[in-house]
Amino acid sequence: MTWRNYFRLLAEDKLYSSPWTWLWKPLLKIASWFYGFGFRLHQGSYSIGIFKRRAFDRPVISVGNVAWGGTGKTPLVEYVSRFYLGRRKVPLILARGYGSDESKELAQKLPDAQFGFGKNRLEAGRKTLAAHPADVIILDDGFQHWPIKRDLEVVVINTLNPFGNGSLVPRGILREPLTCLQRASLLILNDVNLVARQEVEALKSKIRQIAPQIDFVEAYHEPLYFYRPHSGERIYFDRMEGRRVTTFSGIGTPRSFQITLNRLDIKVIRNFEFSDHHFFTEQELKEIRETKELSESEEVVTTEKDYFRCEDKIKIILRPLILKVRLVVSSREALLHEHLERLIAGGLEMERRDAVSMPSAGAEKHAPSSGE
Repeated sequence: MTWRNYFRLLAEDKLYSSPWTWLWKPLLKIASWFYGFGFRLHQGSYSIGIFKRRAFDRPVISVGNVAWGGTGKTPLVEYVSRFYLGRRKVPLILARGYGSDESKELAQKLPDAQFGFGKNRLEAGRKTLAAHPADVIILDDGFQHWPIKRDLEVVVINTLNPFGNGSLVPRGILREPLTCLQRASLLILNDVNLVARQEVEALKSKIRQIAPQIDFVEAYHEPLYFYRPHSGERIYFDRMEGRRVTTFSGIGTPRSFQITLNRLDIKVIRNFEFSDHHFFTEQELKEIRETKELSESEEVVTTEKDYFRCEDKIKIILRPLILKVRLVVSSREALLHEHLERLIAGGLEMERRDAVSMPSAGAEKHAPSSGE
């Protein structure tokens, strides 16, 4: 077990027999206090004007979370992008870096969108807009990103493990105290199909006590089929029923992956779980391959997120089946669309005196050429 995995399990209170748990927990609690103090200091520096928040001259949507990993931000960014592309509006997705698995996945799935990558997302947005006009900006993982103003604040919460033990990182999985939800405009409750209905309603009730202004939307990941990335072959679920498989994943909520496979009547013989965003080594992938052969599994199965993260190594060593899923908004989709439509319909309330002004994609398409 890596140190990263170890501390992740500690943060989720999943280490019960470790002899060092009694020592690490109070130390991590102290570290959480310092983290919280530093975060409030950083947030406050923007609130009182020490650092200035900047605005773009077009709508900005932030898609983020309050918990550490595995909430479903990336599928929602894809959903929102496709919503605008379907209305002939070009989205610009601003993310921290192209090296992340989410960024690679989105870039491959959304060839008609624009992307800006970099720790300084304001500068990345400026540079991208100067070369590639866009109509709307999507801040990927933007809830804790303060330099850029936004018009719509969307927060995703995974109902399987919404807040962990309630502590801030590193003792828990919270990136901010739950009072931060008072900043949100819209809250997406994800994976609602994997928990009991009463748990969803109890979660809503808890959140309403903290942030009564929030509108709720419910969603889940619908499995579509498996595919072989090296050949493009699709394998539908009726062909996989009862088959023995070895699985591996490095995602924030591996439990959702396992529940989905079980519901598809697929027999998981051996499961390898790694920390979120784990970069698989050749040795680890070879161990998975050997385990598959020794256990007489018929296939190796993983997620799209894991495949895109280490595509070159995985396709050579394992050639796994990839589970293809899509985000389905199961409740109040019209409300979500209303929020998204309002941004491109005009009448934004945000003050834009310091806005970064660049041509929009729509303006460029309709601008007369020099020959007209």
